[in-house]
Amino acid sequence: MEQFGFIIALLMLGVMLQRTDAPADMAKSLNFFVIYVSLPATVLLQVPKIHLDLSALGVILIPWLLLPITAAIVLAMTKNHPPEVRAALLLVMPLGNTSFVGIPIVQTLLGSSAIPYVLMYDQFGTFLILSVYGSAVLARYETGQIHKRLIVKKLFLFPPFLMLLVALGWGEMPSGITPYLQILSSTLVPVALVSVGYSLRFGGDVDYPLFIKALSLKLIVMPFIAFGMLFAMGTDPLALKTAVLESGMPSMITAGALAIASGFAPALSAALVGYGILVALVTLPLIAYLLERVY
Repeated sequence: MEQFGFIIALLMLGVMLQRTDAPADMAKSLNFFVIYVSLPATVLLQVPKIHLDLSALGVILIPWLLLPITAAIVLAMTKNHPPEVRAALLLVMPLGNTSFVGIPIVQTLLGSSAIPYVLMYDQFGTFLILSVYGSAVLARYETGQIHKRLIVKKLFLFPPFLMLLVALGWGEMPSGITPYLQILSSTLVPVALVSVGYSLRFGGDVDYPLFIKALSLKLIVMPFIAFGMLFAMGTDPLALKTAVLESGMPSMITAGALAIASGFAPALSAALVGYGILVALVTLPLIAYLLERVY
């Protein structure tokens, strides 16, 4: 509980910093540090600990299996809504905050041994989906064209993904640099959570019936579907619990920011990200508790 309280405290610290004269691009700077320093160091340390067995494969597959299911439900939910609303939900619903929020929460609920699975889910799942599917949604609803070369370039210039390839090819890092990587990796949780808190936005003209349906789908329905799939695969308990929790993470801040910047239902997109994080602080521990009781 102390660790969970620390998570909430860091989020609230970020919220309070909104009321200071902090630089306008503070959240962007914090995110840049996490993406280019903290997360790559964590990847180099944790990924070599993964044994690429059927359980790891299940963790990687789940976000891709959930993607068409989520998209199909969104299309059905928004059949009577404007295209910009449909675009917003297609963008923010399949993409969860599986690193900035996922790493500290899973570490608190399941322990550090679950972090390698978190990274597999995030890098081979969420990140690739953002790069490929997310870019396609933006292109489809903004310009009507999909730029494949830009998607590939973005993918292979993303530092955590590059370090993922290095870690898979090299294996465990040399003992001489491991302590320094641990120092850099230790900055991920506090910096990421302060950034998330600083980025939270609430209010606006929101379609609350649709908002409640979307939030329920993201935080409750998807984890139960993921559990059924992983249980049927015979996935290792730790891998199963990690992937289920990751599938129930609130919407990715980056996805919400992209939706807002593109004019895709800005108030609804912001609400799903902002309120989603707060609600997830309740739903994720409950899901973890249920997993412990039944599995």
